Amino acid sequence: MGEQGAVGASEVMGTTSSAFVNASMLQLQAAARLPCSGISETGMNAALAMIEAAAPRDGIEGALAVQMACTHTAAISVPGRFGGGGGSERRVVALASAADRLMRAYALQVETMRRLRHVGDQYVRVEHVHINDGAQAVMGNVRQHSERRHDNDKREDDSGRN
Repeated sequence: MGEQGAVGASEVMGTTSSAFVNASMLQLQAAARLPCSGISETGMNAALAMIEAAAPRDGIEGALAVQMACTHTAAISVPGRFGGGGGSERRVVALASAADRLMRAYALQVETMRRLRHVGDQYVRVEHVHINDGAQAVMGNVRQHSERRHDNDKREDDSGRN
């Protein structure tokens, strides 16, 4: 790969490691290889476009984006292996099973990427609240104070008591 191509690929993959980029390109080439033929340029470009769309921010996300592109490429190529007649029943079942496993793996990878990017974001929605007689409830958005703010509030309370 030329120097300019390596720089572009490293930016797309979220890393500055040329070793990571070279290994990833070899993995993408293997995934984009057509059965009984060479590497599909269209498949390589599609895989690189998918990685670029994922916009990895670091090497971990870059590795996951490469895995996602390889898994997606493999999952999409499986139905093409059915051929015109589909083959024996055993072959059809095996290919359908492989496609299913690859698509499930891809969905898990997408979820993993989402979790990596949204660490700590939690949202709890309460649908039903039952309040018994004599009980108290708070309605609306409730936020817990940070430690620093809690300490400042304590100091203000202590200073007001003197």
